[in-house]
Amino acid sequence: MDLRGFLKRLEASDELIRLGEELSTEYEIPAAIKYIARHKGKAVLFERVKGYDSPVVANLLGRARLLAIAFGVEEDKLEQTFMTRAQNPVKPVMVDHAAVQEVVIDSGIDICRTIPVLTHHERDAGPYMTSAITIAKDPETGIRGMGLHRIQVKDKDTIGIFLATPPLSHFLAKADRLDKPLEIAIASGVDPLTFCAGIFFAPQGIDKFDIAGGFTEAAIELVKCRSVDVEVPANAEFVLEGYVIPRRREKEGPFGESSGYYLAYDNPVAKIKVITHRTKPIYHALMPFTGEEEILLGVMRLPFTIREIQNALPQVKVQRINLRATGEICIVQIDKRTEDDALKVIDYLLSDSFVKMAVVTDGDVDISELDEVAWAVATRVRPDKDVVIKSGLPGIMIDPSVAGTEFTPDGSLQIGRTAKIGINATKPLGELERFERIDVPPEVRDRISKMLG
Repeated sequence: MDLRGFLKRLEASDELIRLGEELSTEYEIPAAIKYIARHKGKAVLFERVKGYDSPVVANLLGRARLLAIAFGVEEDKLEQTFMTRAQNPVKPVMVDHAAVQEVVIDSGIDICRTIPVLTHHERDAGPYMTSAITIAKDPETGIRGMGLHRIQVKDKDTIGIFLATPPLSHFLAKADRLDKPLEIAIASGVDPLTFCAGIFFAPQGIDKFDIAGGFTEAAIELVKCRSVDVEVPANAEFVLEGYVIPRRREKEGPFGESSGYYLAYDNPVAKIKVITHRTKPIYHALMPFTGEEEILLGVMRLPFTIREIQNALPQVKVQRINLRATGEICIVQIDKRTEDDALKVIDYLLSDSFVKMAVVTDGDVDISELDEVAWAVATRVRPDKDVVIKSGLPGIMIDPSVAGTEFTPDGSLQIGRTAKIGINATKPLGELERFERIDVPPEVRDRISKMLG
């Protein structure tokens, strides 16, 4: 399945909106994406893009049901399917000819003349690629890696790229030490499961194309780039080939991030030498701060977060986890057995760079409903005893409240420091009767639910 096959699946499921009005890449298409994501929850194909022959597709995975269609399963089977397939990787295969190289541009490079890159927000520094997968190799070992990184188009053949997370941040650090360019390929419009693999939290040394093959249950076809020693998905829509200039940093941004704020950094600069694309290509866009990142990160991180907590705290029974605000708010439902179970979970979670607030509830709270979580916080939390605040903990750089810049010991992840909060919204074990939740008899509730369902 490539991007086009996925669009057919979405249309067959009545999950694709086609818009025929001509809209501009500057603010208009992003505004429409934002509206449709919020009010319709479907994918959208912009068929007429001002100044371009290429249509733009967006909000591809903005709801869990869309992600379930990509995996070919029912929504309630999504998390288990993800975990199972992630643990059964399939190695990619090389091909000699690829759709993504039907058109080759190797002179007169002009990124924004060729690709309808969007300018998303009012104060953005310019056009940004937000859903392209960047691929590179470890300059010492040759191990391949990829990730989703924001890319500012600075001029015709120059980009700024935010490489602050592994594995590519690790590759860049090595290339800088060697004072060598880091060859990269940027693939836009890959199939949805390869896209998911690109943001998958894989250990160092794991080829994410193996993960993509596991997700699709078939080997991903790769083709060698025309000008760099990098392989890319053969059925991508666009590929940009180039290199990151060693040790060069320039201001990149501001850009409206998934945290909901404009952020700018001193980031690496890259040059693009070749652009290849399919005949009549489709550009895939992702509008930040619309919830799509939350869906993707939630599905990608949830099963592993549960497993990590269980490995670290085997005595604590974790039932469910809900990640909000791109994972910075982590709500955990536990089967509380000792009074310090909740605090153990809070301490563990707050050490995670991605978690800023941890809320722990009992099993009678539906943590997928924020009103239920708010009720538990309002009625079960004793602020002088059940709220934990810790300072100087690692935080992610897209959070504007995080101060300073440093790297993790392996030099691969850029973080800052911030204060964090933990909230124990569980019932005291010695007062369970006092905190018993009102309800109708369970057998009546189940019978009525079946009748009305």
